[in-house]
Parts: sequence; structure tokens; C-alpha cells
Amino acid sequence: MRQSNLELLRILSMMMIVLCHFFYYNKFSLDQQPMGLKRIVLKTFLGSQGRVGVDIFFAISIWFLCKPKRQLTFHDTSKRAWILERTLLFWSAVLGIACIVAEIAPKNIYMILNTILPTLSNDWGYATCYIVILLLMPFVVKGLACLKRQEHLILCAIIIFIGPVMSTIPGLEHHLLNSGLLSFLALLTLVTYIRWYHCEPAKPLIGVICLAMGYLIIGVQAYFGFQIYEMMDMGILLETFGWFILFSKLHFSSRFVNWIASHVFAIYLITEFIPIRQWLWGTIFDYGPYYHGLASIFYPIAVTLLISAICILFDIAKSAIFRLTVDRNKGHWFELLWSKISMKTKQSGS
Repeated sequence: MRQSNLELLRILSMMMIVLCHFFYYNKFSLDQQPMGLKRIVLKTFLGSQGRVGVDIFFAISIWFLCKPKRQLTFHDTSKRAWILERTLLFWSAVLGIACIVAEIAPKNIYMILNTILPTLSNDWGYATCYIVILLLMPFVVKGLACLKRQEHLILCAIIIFIGPVMSTIPGLEHHLLNSGLLSFLALLTLVTYIRWYHCEPAKPLIGVICLAMGYLIIGVQAYFGFQIYEMMDMGILLETFGWFILFSKLHFSSRFVNWIASHVFAIYLITEFIPIRQWLWGTIFDYGPYYHGLASIFYPIAVTLLISAICILFDIAKSAIFRLTVDRNKGHWFELLWSKISMKTKQSGS
């Protein structure tokens, strides 16, 4: 059952990711501009929000998957990974062929392998990590469920110390939890504790305080030239939970919001396909001519909304194709393969 408030937050998180990529991969480097109020504001409120978006997007998925007293099975999470892999294969094939035809991608073995093995190539880093997390989740969640509440809380405290706390200390900002998979596992541990033991989210004031502190920390880091792109940094994590608390207090139901949210992952897949990414931010949407004008804030936002709308339209078309083909019996091939593997496993064990 979709919750429109969190689905709206999911949409916002994807906008944050695209905005971050606009600045991070753009031909015009914001980091090379003279330090000033404009650079700090852009870096704090727009350019650093990508990791906040990633954290939120992942946290929402975990929130729905790890419900209290719900038994996650390897079968269920593997099926989710299988269905996600179909989407990755579709977009890698379509985008790869389109880029080669449009001559914005080289015709080499790397491009071919990236097209037929999108998960193993790790060009879509979030998708690869999420599939690995899905495969590990039944075992990780079962282990966390075996902990007492106090033990789970101690584990969360350790994670917060070696991650967010250490990230605020100059020279220690590149801490152990800044590798992709470890960051996701750490965030999984934090979200499951909140989900299982604090069913009622904190008051809105707590959310506002978290956001204010998060933006303050990121603003200070931006002033001193820190690279703010890690999932478990203190400022990033405070903003993540601040937004989550505020949106959890919204109560409404909207089929339109739920429908749009179901298509936003395609925005990431399309804009993060490497040839598309280089074409978008290196050629089409150069920020240089707009940085010194009045459009310095509005241009990145307008570009993000435009690209997101186009990507959503493409994904609507993909969904129509899937409904006529592979989704007519969704997951059927997976169930056949699972049955065969289960039968062979039982025979070998007997």
C-alpha cells in the first residue's frame, strides 16, 4: 500500500539527485569559482543534495520492506531483484543502442558489456548496491531482529560515531562507512531501528531542527571547501531524517502522486547512463553562461524539472511495452527458475 506523503518525498529525493548531478558533472565547475555567498548557497541548498536524495530514496524502500513482524524471505527479495534487473536490462539496451546510433557513445567492447551486463558494470552504482542489498536483506534483517532493542540501539550508536560524527572532524571525513555497500548497510540498520521501535515519527519541530542543523553543517563544510558527497556524513544524515520526519506528518492520498512516484527511478537510470550523462551536463546544459546572471538558481531547477518530465514520459512508454509483454505474467520466469533450483537443491540434499 503506497503512502502518498512518502511517495511525494520519493519524487523530491529524485529531484535532489538530478540537481546534484547537474552541478557535479557539469562542464562548468562550481568548485573552481571564487568563494562567496552565491557559491556557498548553491553548494549548500542545491549542489550537495544528491546524497540526501539517495539516502531518502533508499530509506523509503527500507521503510516499506522492513515492517514490524514481517518475515522477509530470500525468495521475495530475489524476486524484487529479478524484476529490477529486467528494468536495468531494458534501459541499458535502449539507451546503449540510441547512443550508438546518435554517435554520442563509442562502439567498443566496454559499451557492449555495459549494455548487456548493466549490474555487473556498476555504472548505475545505486542500482547495483540496491540489488546486492536486496539479496542480503533477509539475512541481515533476521540478524538485526535477533538483537534486543538495547543492543540494536548500541549498534546504531556505533554506526553514528564512526560515520556521521567522524565526518565532522577535519582529516577524518573519509571514514569507513563511505564505501557504497557499507553505507547502505549502515543506513539499513538505522532505519530498521526507527521502524521497529519508534512507530510514531518525531514531532515536526525535531524535523525542522534536523534540517537546520544539517544545512548549517553543510554550509560550513562548503565554506571550507569540503567535498560533501558521502551518504553517512553528519549533515547529509540530519537532512535525510529531517525531511523524513516532516513528510511523515503529512496525511493525504493522491493517485497522481503515487503514479508519478512509480516512474521516477527511470530519471536516475536515464540521466546516469554515462554517455547520456556526459551529453547532458557536458554539452547541452552548460551552466557557465547562467552562473553570473539572475538565472543562477532558477536555471538548474528548471533544467531538473524539464529532464525529469521527459524521463517520466519515456518510462510511461516503457511501462506500456512491459504491460503488453513481460508483465502479462509478472515474475513467471523467476518462479519457474526458482522451482527448478529448489527441486535440484532438495534432490542433492536427500
